[in-house]
This record gives sequence, structure tokens and C-alpha cells, in this order.
Amino acid sequence: MGYLDFKGLVKKVDLKADGDVNILLVVSGEELRGKIEWLHEMIGDKVTASLDSAVVNYNIEINARTEKPIKTYRVDNGVVSEVKPEGEQLAMDLGLPAEKIEIKQQPAEIELAIIEEFIQSGLAPTFEDLDYDFVAFSLRLAGGETYMKIASELGISSGKIVEKIDEYRKRVAPSAAAWHEWMQSQGVAPSAAAEAAPVTEDGGSSEGEDGDIVIEEADGPVQDGEGDGFVPEWEAGDGQTAGNSVDSTGQPPADQDDSEDVDKERLDAFILADRPIFPEVEYNGQPVPFPDLLEKRIKENKVWREIANENGMTSGQLSSRYNVYRKLAAKKMKGGGGAA
Repeated sequence: MGYLDFKGLVKKVDLKADGDVNILLVVSGEELRGKIEWLHEMIGDKVTASLDSAVVNYNIEINARTEKPIKTYRVDNGVVSEVKPEGEQLAMDLGLPAEKIEIKQQPAEIELAIIEEFIQSGLAPTFEDLDYDFVAFSLRLAGGETYMKIASELGISSGKIVEKIDEYRKRVAPSAAAWHEWMQSQGVAPSAAAEAAPVTEDGGSSEGEDGDIVIEEADGPVQDGEGDGFVPEWEAGDGQTAGNSVDSTGQPPADQDDSEDVDKERLDAFILADRPIFPEVEYNGQPVPFPDLLEKRIKENKVWREIANENGMTSGQLSSRYNVYRKLAAKKMKGGGGAA
């Protein structure tokens, strides 16, 4: 039995007179690298298909008079909070009735990969009327589990769980967009999944005669897969110091001191020599062995995205923990007189 998993563009859907439906998927050559033979073997076979949109569509509330968003967001050390407009905040402080304004909806979209990385970081907001463990759902879906399996464990239909997850993604989308913009401003690039270029409609297309799914390769250069999935803020440039950080809950460590700036290379040398481990910097209940990970990265010339994937984390999860770790290591280094 064959199995294929890939991303593509739904280019056309045709309903035929006999009731069959032609679905034209355009898939990049990179997506099908090493899979073409398997795909050819499936020609004429019945298959089970599952499609999940790679973008999340949502609406932004806009002030019809000013053409500006009603809600804006601030990001502090990765934690997103809503900023109330000055006029609204003043009215609340003075106990005045809120100004009535005309609101209109503006469509927006964001990459699903960004939403999922935001959820998995543990920084996404929660809602009382959506009382589910969406972090666990996101991790399980990323690991290859299906909506149907999750739904069966909860005793609800797969359509219901898809509806709940889709609603949650839409609600956190504005916060995810603000978080993603902040991550980029800090020199932390999006994950490899979020960076993936969308499939275009370039290259010819053809349709089958029997109503089966037709898959076609789009022309375009093949990526070599090189490069980091992210560039941590302390490595964004020469002389960069350990930057602001958050713990696994999205909050700054209680003993964090932003003035603790140390030379990056000296700190690396201290970590590799002293090999400090901090129980509070953990993943799945276990302290993250960052001295080992740093040594592995240097000796094997690996990129941080590879290190994250090998340890079952997203780049965002590894980055947030490493920020905390380096801040604690810097404090210990200074306490031992090791800093310049």
C-alpha cells in the first residue's frame, strides 16, 4: 500500500455531467522529490485524500472613519497583548460611555505554518468558550495524526473538531501575525515550513478524463534545503549579546536582568567548558541539554532548525528556551567571574 504526503495548489475543480469531480492539484517538483515513482504506481488506484488549507483566512475589524484597525497588539519578549486605543482607555478611566464607531470587516490571511508555530510556542491566548488543548492538537497534527483520531478520542465527529480548531486558528491569527512580525524584527526567522514559497500556477496543466485527481508539477527551481530554520537573536550579527527571553510559559524569568550582556563567543566557551544545566529550562518534563546541542551543532556543522527537529521541537520552541538558557548561563558566568 502506497502513501504520499505533499503540499500543492488547488487550481481547478470541475463538476462533470456524470457526477464525477475533477480536482486539479499543482505540486512543485521539490514537494514530489523522491515520490514520483510512488505516484506513478498509484495511477488507476482508489485513494483516500485529505486536504487542509495552508493559509488561515480571518477578518480584521476596521474603523470605517479612520481606516485603522480597532485592535492593535504589543509584543514584549514574545508575549502578545492587546493595546486599547487611547480614547477608549481614557473613557474607561473616567467611567464614560464608549464612543460608538462604525466598524467594517477587512479580509486578511496568514500562513497556517505561522499559526501552528505560534500555538506550539505556548504563547497563544486561550478562550473560555473553546476549552480544548489546542497546543496538544497542533503537536499531534504536526506529528502525522489525523483529525479523525483526535475526534474519536474526544467522542465527537471529525467535522466538529475541525470546526473548533479552525475557529481557534482564526481567533489567534491577529496575535500570531503580531508575534511573527516581532520574531522577524528580533532576527528570528520563521520556521522552514512557514518560509516555504507558495506553489504558483506557472507551468502547463492537464486534466484527466475519468474524474480522478490530476496532479501536475509546476516549473521552478529546486531548493537545496540549506540554511537555518531560524537565526536566534543573539546570533543575528557579530557582537550580538544574549537578548531578552521568555520561559516555556511565555513569561520572562523572575531573575532575568537585561543588563547582563556578555560576549557571545566567551559565553559559548563557558557553556562548552562548564556545561551548566538548568532544570527550569525544560521540554516535556526534562531539562534541555543545551551544552550537548551546542557542541553537536558546532562539531557536525548543523543548523538550528535541524537541532530543533531532531529533538522534537519547532524552531520557536527551541529558540524561546535557548534564550532563557543563555541568560541563565550568562548570570552564572558572571557570578563565577568568567565574564569580560
